[in-house]
Amino acid sequence: MVASGPAARATLRAMAVTTLDNHLHRFCGGRYQAADETVTVRLSGMQAQVVRGLFRCAKCGDEQRTVEQRDAAEQAAVAAMRAAHGLLAPKEIRRLREGLALTPTQLGELLYGVPKGIVEGWERGRYLQNREADALLRSLADRATLEQRAARAGVTLPAPPGAPAPVEPAAAEPAPAEPAAV
Repeated sequence: MVASGPAARATLRAMAVTTLDNHLHRFCGGRYQAADETVTVRLSGMQAQVVRGLFRCAKCGDEQRTVEQRDAAEQAAVAAMRAAHGLLAPKEIRRLREGLALTPTQLGELLYGVPKGIVEGWERGRYLQNREADALLRSLADRATLEQRAARAGVTLPAPPGAPAPVEPAAAEPAPAEPAAV
């Protein structure tokens, strides 16, 4: 799957306009011109082909890529991988966690000890969860599975929404005192 087309190329070029276009290459005297290349990006055991912008010297062929061009290609690849594998979007992961009334730390514990920072990275779109982690996340929507995972991980779950409040045991009333023997 290649994320390309005029819109993708325009976005990639727009992000890199402030850099090397038509700048002088110091070693050969040529000028850099915007160009595109198709690259394969691999993340979390998945891959996607995307179009990435670069600047190529018209005289010697030297190629330079900006941080913005690399970031744009990675973002396009992540979007393509999410679509191709049906992975939860960052907002969906956060909505799931908040719907279960869990902290990022608690959610990580339910997912076999995933660090809090990784869970937060998934929610912000900074990291891409693999298919296995995505399946585990989805499985937590089932209350029975959630409770089973929580019991194994030692995580205390909040009461499910709409559940009656836990009844506190009534204080035991003292037994009537027997009259003292005289």
